[in-house]
Amino acid sequence: MIATAPDGTRLHYLVEGHGPPLVLVGGKTSDIEGAWWRYIPVLAKRLRVIAIDNRGSGASDKPDTPYTTRLMADDALAVLEAAGERSAHWFGLSLGGMILQELALAHPESVRSLILGATHCRGSSETGSPNQANPALANNPLRRFAGLYAPEFILRHPDWVSEDAKRFGKMPLHAVQRQDQAARNHDACDRLKAVGAPVLIVHGSQDRMVPVKEAEALHRILPHSTIEIFDGAAHQVHSEKFDAVVDRVLRFVFEVEAERAVRPASAPGPA
Repeated sequence: MIATAPDGTRLHYLVEGHGPPLVLVGGKTSDIEGAWWRYIPVLAKRLRVIAIDNRGSGASDKPDTPYTTRLMADDALAVLEAAGERSAHWFGLSLGGMILQELALAHPESVRSLILGATHCRGSSETGSPNQANPALANNPLRRFAGLYAPEFILRHPDWVSEDAKRFGKMPLHAVQRQDQAARNHDACDRLKAVGAPVLIVHGSQDRMVPVKEAEALHRILPHSTIEIFDGAAHQVHSEKFDAVVDRVLRFVFEVEAERAVRPASAPGPA
């Protein structure tokens, strides 16, 4: 399916399942298949899952014009509306989590809750060393993924990592650079106290791309947040701790739905 952004960019998305809506927004260079292939079949059993190819990735348009996380938040809203929803729960990874921060600030009525995975609130604060060598992986064909997965996970679960890697998409260089531009220029830290929606922060303790201190900073800033640090996981925490993250996401979504069901009609909150 295709939605059209306010600037005319065509955005590819898919919808599966029934239940409360959950929108999936991937990270830099990822498309629906690469980010969410394990998630969609499981989540769609209980939720109406809407997954987005961000501008620049997958089957969406790839304009060679400036990208910002606010622009990409407007893209996400266009997809939500095209899917026939007024509000949803939102799950974003890395760059996707930055996009959702801007969405919650610019369009709070569209947000029932946020799930922010492996992300931070200021792009320039990224201090990790994703290319740090690990001697145990010196001759391992999967060593190129050591910035995404914990080295110990690669060594213990090479087949799992290989299955993920088969689905990683390819993008033209200009689109990679434009998405990187959006991530580097993201700066929402000083504004996030205004976010009124409940937030679940999911992060890996061994994330070297976005160190865990960034998740802890998000938790301190966001007034209605809960944080889950998954020990031993890295930037691909949603894959490395797949079962545990799925369980936590579903519990969180249905907890928020239960709270919405008993909220007085006059109480503020998204429809």
